[in-house]
Amino acid sequence: MGTFFSNAVGPWPAALLLALAVSCAVTDLWKGRIYNAVTYPAIAAGFVLQVALHGAPGLGFALGGFAVGFFPAFLLFALGGMGGGDVKLLGAIGAIAGAVPATETLLLAFLFGGFFALGKLAWHGRLFNTMGRTLRTLAGFVVPGLSRAPFERAGEERLTVRFGVAICIATLATLWDLKSGAIAGLVLG
Repeated sequence: MGTFFSNAVGPWPAALLLALAVSCAVTDLWKGRIYNAVTYPAIAAGFVLQVALHGAPGLGFALGGFAVGFFPAFLLFALGGMGGGDVKLLGAIGAIAGAVPATETLLLAFLFGGFFALGKLAWHGRLFNTMGRTLRTLAGFVVPGLSRAPFERAGEERLTVRFGVAICIATLATLWDLKSGAIAGLVLG
């Protein structure tokens, strides 16, 4: 199994990450939820696994990864831009994989989630109106006296993205990148 996965994560954490990401993506698509019954045990398993693999330093490894995955996502949750299950899933990924893979997964998940959001807005015919309102709001922060447009119109249904799917794809891409270096090579040249 080691030939398929990077030494940066290892085969057992990678297998756990795959099972976690795919199961959460399925429940997010199917029920619109990422369950605590999956994420809390995964967080605990990440800590136990890292301590088993690395001894006492594994605790810091898991804690750092958890912090990197959890806290930026929690900030978005507090602002109303992300669900709580997504936050716990990213924290679990960090606890299992460590800080560096958690950082890459977090960034890629935001990238994929943004693409999904743009696609959904386009599908519902609201892409250009939403982009215009967003630009007007941003300009309102910069130009004195310019009023800010609301992000959503009154009576307009709020569109959501199943972010668990973006996290799953980002986790798979991170595991692939840690083995091949393809994404890092593209970004870093």
